Amino acid sequence: MPNKTYKADLRLCSALAATENSMSSRKHFKGIAYNLAQFCISRNNDLLGYWAIGQLYSFALEQGVNEVVIDVLRQEVRPQTHRFSELSAAYLDLMVKIAASNGARFDYLEEAVVVFMFDVEYQSKYHWFGSALGKPFLCVVELTSDLGKRYSATLGCNIRPHDPNREYRREHF
Repeated sequence: MPNKTYKADLRLCSALAATENSMSSRKHFKGIAYNLAQFCISRNNDLLGYWAIGQLYSFALEQGVNEVVIDVLRQEVRPQTHRFSELSAAYLDLMVKIAASNGARFDYLEEAVVVFMFDVEYQSKYHWFGSALGKPFLCVVELTSDLGKRYSATLGCNIRPHDPNREYRREHF
């Protein structure tokens, strides 16, 4: 089962990192959550050459929901679809790289969830005023340690549904 394989691979990476850095701890999870949230809302977060958030928003509209959840460790998406498998795997790879650069141990991590919330209330902390820029959206990354402590980061921006006629596709795709 691929879910157990990912967890086993992460534990192996963590064990190797632990031998290099005996001071690693859970405190890095807050920074990892923030870095992942930053990447998730950035224009570099693309899927098939287009901005992934717009595609997630279009999917949410198709499904009649306001929220899409990606369980990064289990490689599952809710509502269930395989359309974003590549995106989920990219988030896992990014988390592994960020953790390795910070000496964090993945065997301390029990859960990693990215929640994309669409059509939320406008909040000046996260959104630009003006409907021409799209609708308010939030990205919440929650990491849960083996001790049950949650580390989270919330960021937001304004988005529109995916429209290939209005968007530029990344070159060399």
